[in-house]
Amino acid sequence: MNLTVIKTLIPVMFALIIIGFIVKLGVDNRQLKTDNYALQKESRELTSKNTGLANTLQDLTNAVTAMNQLADKEAKRRAAAEMKSQRLQDEIKNALKDNQCAVAIIPDSVVERLRQQADSARSHKGKKSSYTSKSSD
Repeated sequence: MNLTVIKTLIPVMFALIIIGFIVKLGVDNRQLKTDNYALQKESRELTSKNTGLANTLQDLTNAVTAMNQLADKEAKRRAAAEMKSQRLQDEIKNALKDNQCAVAIIPDSVVERLRQQADSARSHKGKKSSYTSKSSD
């Protein structure tokens, strides 16, 4: 090959290399656009799911807050009922402390008979009782 052919081929080769780079850039650009579109679509889907999850968590938080408020009200109600019950017990104790019947000892046989009657009444609950005896005083 002579020098003139090489001088003629150098610009052609240079032009082919530049055209190759331009084609490669076009292919890469097309691939990047496709990937970018897919990533944008996936990003929108994830944002939508994230919003749904945030809403669900907010609803759950609201429900837990409401349940905590109910539990707090119930605890206060029970504490008040316990205090009322304690005051009532104290009033009963004060009212009965000097009452002779309240401090009288009941014989074991009487207690046992009362228990038997209570057990009998519980076992016949809802049934028509056939027990009609009168107590003898």
